[in-house]
Amino acid sequence: MRTFTKLFGSLAAITVLAGCAHQVEGPRPQPRAPFAYLSLTACKAYRDNIVECVLEYGTEFGRQRLGPVQERGLSIADDGQRYQVESCYQVTRIQPELPNFVCRISVARSGADAGSVLVKGGTAVRLARILGDREQLQYRWNPDKWSRLRD
Repeated sequence: MRTFTKLFGSLAAITVLAGCAHQVEGPRPQPRAPFAYLSLTACKAYRDNIVECVLEYGTEFGRQRLGPVQERGLSIADDGQRYQVESCYQVTRIQPELPNFVCRISVARSGADAGSVLVKGGTAVRLARILGDREQLQYRWNPDKWSRLRD
């Protein structure tokens, strides 16, 4: 009888301590603005493991589409999963007036790291304006005065 009492007493103590050691995860912290409002949605998979998503800016009350982003090897789920943009940094430009960004992304619901995407072209220009790039805010396309192509 003593053996059972000691056994059950120690099991009860272990159970109580195990419950204290279990930590409940709080909500994951949101990235700082403006990244908190940037997400990838409407992802579609194509041949050769290429995935195309739409980069969006805004909240659930109003979203603005910035343009498409393609990435190789990004896994997508069938349930319309969203990706949260965590941060972006500029990469070397081939044409000085056109920006390129690499953005780290995570799965919006779980916060799991999903890799990175390259943002280029018109999508990158619109993203640069949101990020406050002065050069893109002031840039206006002008026709080349030496071009032989005329309207």
